[in-house]
Amino acid sequence: MNKDYYELLGISKNASETEIKRAYRKLALKYHPDKAPEDKKKEYEEKFKEISRAYGILSDKEKKAQYDQYGEAFDQGPAGQGFSQQDFHSFHDAFGGADNFEDLGFGRIFEEIFGNRARAGRNKQQGQDLVVDVEIDLKDAFHGVKKDIDLRKMVTCFKCNGKGGKKIKKCSVCNGSGYEQIRNGGLFGMFIQQRLCSKCDGRGEISEENCPECRGQGRIKQPTKIEVDIPAGIDNRQTLKLSEQGNAALYGGESGDLYVNIHIKPHKYFQRQGDDLIINLDISFSQATLGDKIEIPTLEDSIIKLKVPAGIQPGEMIKLKGKGMPRLYNKSKGNLIAKIQVVIPKKISRRQKEIIEELKEN
Repeated sequence: MNKDYYELLGISKNASETEIKRAYRKLALKYHPDKAPEDKKKEYEEKFKEISRAYGILSDKEKKAQYDQYGEAFDQGPAGQGFSQQDFHSFHDAFGGADNFEDLGFGRIFEEIFGNRARAGRNKQQGQDLVVDVEIDLKDAFHGVKKDIDLRKMVTCFKCNGKGGKKIKKCSVCNGSGYEQIRNGGLFGMFIQQRLCSKCDGRGEISEENCPECRGQGRIKQPTKIEVDIPAGIDNRQTLKLSEQGNAALYGGESGDLYVNIHIKPHKYFQRQGDDLIINLDISFSQATLGDKIEIPTLEDSIIKLKVPAGIQPGEMIKLKGKGMPRLYNKSKGNLIAKIQVVIPKKISRRQKEIIEELKEN
């Protein structure tokens, strides 16, 4: 049994058009599914459908007159599952068009229904993103480096500047909105379905004369060289995003993004642990016992002398602060850590053996 539409909106049968719209707006803001608590989503959805259906009837003079005459017999069509286009048409009408939806805090429902294209006249497609892999040396990651990447990608057509042709004019089917409305009439009224314009693909405009270079698409494929600025301190498997460096979109829309995956090759001497650099330092038994100053390489194109204290044990580490990898988000650096390895010779001379025997006895 259908509910009374006037009762649903909380108005009298003598309510004016302004009062009907005001009542619906108040209830639509209250029961819109985007505003529903998790435990009341179904309740809000059903309520939203009911009040939208009521507004769709009472806001139309002809339908309202038929409803006033026939009452409940007027609207016997099946409610169905989910939301109808009519439900959202009512919301669209009462709140002054799609441009106001985000200001009111609604977006999810209209994105689901219209595929992220709720804003009429703004239907230019976005180009596809691209992903590439770049291999660099650890030294490049330490200093930062510029790399040229060769791609074959879609770019904006140079001949028509992405417009797709000449003599651009407003689409006659959608009148520049990017949408066309399909009207389905029945015994008790007219229902409107909105979809992307079939003539202009949602652009809102068409060209009378297609560009011969891009065949009306506004883009062509060609080899492209892009310079990537890889910052100092970049880590292995990190990804850089270059906005709008991906494929150009159809008809001059926004280009996609380019994602650059960084791969760092193993280094001859250093192993990286976060912002620290680890180097295995081989020293002799005598150096470990007596101490020494040993030259070690760095990624700064210089040699530094590391002081090895007397009596150091195998596996101990010596830390040099600020000699490691640069940190991406500030000017500081990690540490350079020398891991001590005492090398035991496999062959020694007779004299060396005698000295060791003396040490053994003492």
